[in-house]
Amino acid sequence: MLHIITFLLAASSCLCDVEFSARSRNFSIELLYFTQAEADGHVVISPFGIWTLMTGVALGATGESYKQVRRAFILPKNPASVVKGYRDLTKAVLDPTTNGVTLTSKNYVFLDDDFAVYPEFRRSVQNDFDASVKVIDFNDPNSAARIANNYIQNSGGGRVSNVLRSEDFAESRMILTNVISFKGLWTLPFNKTETTRKPFFDENKQIVGEVNMMYNRGPYRFSSIKDLQAFVLELPYGNDNKYSMIIILPHNKVKLVDMYQNFAKVSLVDIVQRLKDDEEKFGVTDVDVQIPRFKISTNVVLNKPLNSMGVYDIFEPDLAKFERVSQEQIFVSAIVHKADIEVTESGTVASAATSAIFADRMSTPRFDANKPFVYFIMEMTTNTVIFGGIYSKPTVY
Repeated sequence: MLHIITFLLAASSCLCDVEFSARSRNFSIELLYFTQAEADGHVVISPFGIWTLMTGVALGATGESYKQVRRAFILPKNPASVVKGYRDLTKAVLDPTTNGVTLTSKNYVFLDDDFAVYPEFRRSVQNDFDASVKVIDFNDPNSAARIANNYIQNSGGGRVSNVLRSEDFAESRMILTNVISFKGLWTLPFNKTETTRKPFFDENKQIVGEVNMMYNRGPYRFSSIKDLQAFVLELPYGNDNKYSMIIILPHNKVKLVDMYQNFAKVSLVDIVQRLKDDEEKFGVTDVDVQIPRFKISTNVVLNKPLNSMGVYDIFEPDLAKFERVSQEQIFVSAIVHKADIEVTESGTVASAATSAIFADRMSTPRFDANKPFVYFIMEMTTNTVIFGGIYSKPTVY
């Protein structure tokens, strides 16, 4: 039995064209759509982390199992190209040079001590997938979980704790894990003194709760996109415009589900390009921004969302083909996704932004995220979605 688990963590204190950038982008929209159905609409996931994990799955899959994963995640037919694309994209996305942003992604493979994998597969996950491989006795699940979690923390997992549980080892032969962590400081921090408790509305304009609403005025990229039926705002992190949060807020009287369907004709690349085009045409405009301070945690089994994307065989004992991994007949029992995101003022009082608060507000556009919205944390040079989610259930955080 092949039991694959992924743990993906985002913690925010405000928190070259690459071949795979479009691939990662396109499946991100689809994956978020199907996952939110399993998480009751209020969700955060890491498409990049899931893509990383599924690339590791693809390294071992063969036959129809590989074809289904390849189609869902738009991977090349040639496994060698999968490896090259993985290395190119991860190198671009995980660039550590941006001040104010910390982003790490670590891969781990835990093997039961009596489970023999082919040497070529082990070399591939270590050298091509950059995975740390650890052999553990799975017969003692409590001990195995303790050893695995200590190994993750001591080898780069850092702030993440208790990634794996004892029950994860009970019926498993091998566990693949991706641990991803993002922390970003806003380029224009929000001022804590401007944060006030305000109502949050549903799509029928009914008050459904309250939030701590953060406020800032600053020169942000901002557009109203008719074909998407939404307003779009870019909130950059760090100092070089490499990482940003893109918030997509439906127009008045447009429901989130209807807006989301417009992604079929308006891609994230289109959205980013529109933000750039509007900046070139009109310059960067001061925008009055209000967004909730929030924290979301999601723990969801991805089997059904992946089924909806056409991935079936890897979960079926009689159909799964992992002939590159082992001579044993193995399958994926579950892919578990855990993600957290925290969005706050960043703890820094904005100086330049604070002075702008006193400017004339009559002609300043407003972006009021006081109803359900979609958000993406993106690496902007490759248009790769690192984290994405939907905010629809208000809480005072």
